Amino acid sequence: MNLVCWINAHGGTACYVEANSNNHLAHIIHLFDPERIGNAYVLDGNDFYMTKKLNRDYNVIVTDCGVLHEQRLQDEFTLADLRILCGAAMPYELARFYRAIERCNGLLIQPLGLFVPDDIKPYLIENINSDILFGDSSHDLFNSIGNSSLFQIMLEEYIH
Repeated sequence: MNLVCWINAHGGTACYVEANSNNHLAHIIHLFDPERIGNAYVLDGNDFYMTKKLNRDYNVIVTDCGVLHEQRLQDEFTLADLRILCGAAMPYELARFYRAIERCNGLLIQPLGLFVPDDIKPYLIENINSDILFGDSSHDLFNSIGNSSLFQIMLEEYIH
């Protein structure tokens, strides 16, 4: 969600689509009580969807595919222009993150480590994926400032 907010705050148009069965967006809607406009739930000028039926066109559609544990990778993920694979570095999460990266063999992905302590980062680069990028912790779901340099790197080829 931070990525959507960052893109919108920097002149692009982006929305978030929840394409998994986690129902995280439903909880967010319940907590923040956003305005509903068409199919979008709008918070601070950012559009969030629980459906693929969008109100309008966007430069970027951030699709949350959830956990890549299904038998086959979701089409929303495999057909995307930019695939960002997020994982965390708690000991019990490392193996899942590694397996998810392995499952994407043959696909161009950008691994993104979240909530990774500095002393673990070299291990992930050496043992998980040398192209991994790291994001700073952000507990503000709608932060358009945090991780700015990370988002610029990830979207470099799309920024004009």
